[in-house]
Amino acid sequence: MKRTSLLKRFAQVTLALASLTFTQCKPAADSPAGTTANAAAPKSAASENSVALIGEGSSASFRTVASHLELGARSFEYSEAGGAKMLANFLDEIIKALPERGRKDFPPGFTFEKLFQLLGLDSIAATGASTRARGDGTFHSRAFAHTPQGRKGLLTLGGGPAAKLILLDVAPKDTDLALEFPIHLNDFTRETLPGILAMIPQAERAEIDQKMSEPVPPLGLSGKQILEKLDARIGIFLRLDPSQKFQPSPNAPEFPGADGVIVIDRLGWLVEVLKPQFMPLLSQPDAPVTVTDEGGVLTVRMKTPAGPPPIDYQPVVRFDSKADRILIASRTALFDSIVAGKEKITQGADFTQAWRDLPTEGNSSIYTSSRLLQTLSDLIAKAVEKEGDSATDKAIAAKILGWVKPHLSHGQALVLANQPDGILTAANTTIPVSSSTVAAVSTAAVLFGWSVPVYKTARTQAVSASDMNNLRQVGVALKMYEADNGKYPAALSELAPKYVSSSNLLEFTDRRTNSHTPWLYRNPMAATSDANEIVIAAPTAGPDGKRTAGFADGSVRTISEEEFQKLWSKK
Repeated sequence: MKRTSLLKRFAQVTLALASLTFTQCKPAADSPAGTTANAAAPKSAASENSVALIGEGSSASFRTVASHLELGARSFEYSEAGGAKMLANFLDEIIKALPERGRKDFPPGFTFEKLFQLLGLDSIAATGASTRARGDGTFHSRAFAHTPQGRKGLLTLGGGPAAKLILLDVAPKDTDLALEFPIHLNDFTRETLPGILAMIPQAERAEIDQKMSEPVPPLGLSGKQILEKLDARIGIFLRLDPSQKFQPSPNAPEFPGADGVIVIDRLGWLVEVLKPQFMPLLSQPDAPVTVTDEGGVLTVRMKTPAGPPPIDYQPVVRFDSKADRILIASRTALFDSIVAGKEKITQGADFTQAWRDLPTEGNSSIYTSSRLLQTLSDLIAKAVEKEGDSATDKAIAAKILGWVKPHLSHGQALVLANQPDGILTAANTTIPVSSSTVAAVSTAAVLFGWSVPVYKTARTQAVSASDMNNLRQVGVALKMYEADNGKYPAALSELAPKYVSSSNLLEFTDRRTNSHTPWLYRNPMAATSDANEIVIAAPTAGPDGKRTAGFADGSVRTISEEEFQKLWSKK
């Protein structure tokens, strides 16, 4: 297609967009008489400065969206979603204008309109959001996506109609983290997956179909059959135990212990498939568990704790076939309390405050207690202090944590619920999440604050990987030197410049102080030394309390300081 034709199409789409924008933004005063309830009323000074509310002829989507939101709140937002279709059409026009060689990378029959349909974006007619401030210093926010024709595409992964949330029935009192979500793949597999596969080349599609049709051991069901059956909901509930402490490494702060509960609904069909295969093994006298199967309730209990405190977990698994519910508790006492219906999360003051004005029915939910948020904040602060970073890094981290900390004094909660006419999200947070500007800035700052430990962990791993790579190169150089000279060098300096690409490899770089120190090196007696003998190692342990070491067999590993001292002291 000629360039002039492409420009012409672009101009047509641009004019269409401008026309639509002008039509939607056209003042009410320019509308024909009688289109609003007050059209014929004389204007007063007050009415000229007021905003007219559209009555007759107003958007049906607006009325639907507004009915799920709160008018007169701190903020209110509304938008028609027709732009997605216009964007898809515009992109498709561009594809049509491309030369043949430019279109070859797209699957046969591909269009952005089809892609938007597969994503389910075309089923959203309008969206809106509102936020109001509450007297306790938090914000109640609501958002609604109007889907008049029902949810389609990837939107079906959110599950079916909203139902009573698991955490209200199961989560124990003083739960610090409650996470609930669906694994709803059956509708997607039947309605959307075929459309996705249709855009894949025939040969690849046939290979995928074959793999999905093969039985998955030990289930005896094909991958496709499993996907078509998956309509489950999972609840994960965690409760901190400050009385128990554990320390992952010598330089790490102490973490509190925790108890946990996992609940899985609507997965009984999988249990029934697996029972004939595993029940005989679990029922053996020497099995580490006891099993009872009475009245449609299967219970499996560990006979002894898994380890010493704080990991003295003694899990219990229960499957109630009538309720189609699997329950896994970390300890016997916690399990017995949940089954008896005692001390539910709804009895906790922090949860009650965080859950106020939120629906009891939904498809997904998350709740974090103020205790969990403050604990995480304290752990991050201690980790930053122990890192040994520069004063500048510590000052930046302190500012981030200082900004975040006031927002952690309340529990936070969010619920996503499928409604007959759309998808509702309701939340109670310390940040007004539906005001676009505030949400963007605040959310970015909070995420940046929580990214501090992630960044430090990633940096520590990167430094460790760099040290290991340098040690491997020095180890290869030692082997080459030994092959040429029949012995190892008396000092690492003898490897330069013949056996190493750079003399910098012969020194350890401390990233905390940017200082350079020779590697610890011990000349092995012979090439036949004990394979577990350390030949070369970092002069100091890293921030994680571990040390990188190279062994006589040529391997390089990161080991604990205790193990290093034990091996290095061997003669």
